[in-house]
Amino acid sequence: MDEIIQSYKSRLAGWKLQNLTGQTLGDLSQKFYPDGTANAIYGLTVVAFIEPESALHKKIRDFQHRIKTALESAGVGHVFSMLKPLSLHMTLCDIVAGSAPLEPAKLLDIVEAGRRLFPKLGMDSKLSCQLTGLGVDMSLVLLAEFESDASLKQCLHLEKQLKKGFQVDERSFLGHVSLAYFVQQPGTQLNRIKQVLAPFSEEALGEFNFNKISLCHFSDMNTYTPLISFDLLDRSFEHHPNNLHTFMPATESLQENHESLSED
Repeated sequence: MDEIIQSYKSRLAGWKLQNLTGQTLGDLSQKFYPDGTANAIYGLTVVAFIEPESALHKKIRDFQHRIKTALESAGVGHVFSMLKPLSLHMTLCDIVAGSAPLEPAKLLDIVEAGRRLFPKLGMDSKLSCQLTGLGVDMSLVLLAEFESDASLKQCLHLEKQLKKGFQVDERSFLGHVSLAYFVQQPGTQLNRIKQVLAPFSEEALGEFNFNKISLCHFSDMNTYTPLISFDLLDRSFEHHPNNLHTFMPATESLQENHESLSED
C-alpha cells in the first residue's frame, strides 16, 4: 500500500471512538472556554461546506441533536460545546490562525492568491467521501472514509496543491466534520461518555460531495464566512464581495483592491 495512503488510514483509525483514552485526548483545545463559549480565534482556511438545504445537512443536524440529548440525559452534556450547524464543513487546508484579527493587507494578499490558485485545481470527476460514524480527537467528529485509494489520492493531491499555492504546511488532512468540542476534562466520566457515544460510532450519514471549495475567514469555531468560492468541476467562481468588505477598513486604497478582487 502507498505510504501516504497507509499513513492516512492509520491516522483515521486513531480517531475511532474505541481508541479514546485520557492520554489520547490530551490537553483541551483553546478554542472554547470551560463554560462552552467560543474563544475568539481569527484566520483563513479552505473548506468544503455542507450545503444547509441539503438532505445530508439535515441528517447531520439530527445526528448532532441526538448526541447532545444522549449526553445531557447521562449528565455529561457540560463536558462538550456543540457547534452551530450553520457552518458545518470539512477543512481541506488551514492557512493562518491567531488570537488577533488579520491585517487587511495580508487578508487581501491571501484572497488574491486564492483567485490565482483555484482555477488551477479543476477536477474531471467529483470528489466525494462517506461520512461513516463518530470519531474523537479534541472534538466529536464525523469521519470521512473514501471508497477507493484513487479517490483518497485525488483529495490528498488537492490538499498538496492548496498548501503549495498558499505556501503553508499546517496540519495534514484528515477528512472529518466537527460536531462538538470537549470544553472540560472528562476525568472519571470518560467511560460513561464512551458508553453514551458508542451507539453513534458506526452510524453512516451518507455521501458528501465536496466539489465546491471556499476560502473562508473565521473569527471563532462557530463563525465561518466565505470570501471566494470555486466549483472544481465547472471551474466557476462565486465571489462574496460584501463578506470581504466586512473585514476591510473604509480606506480608498483598500476599497480599490476590494473592487479589483470582485472582478472576474
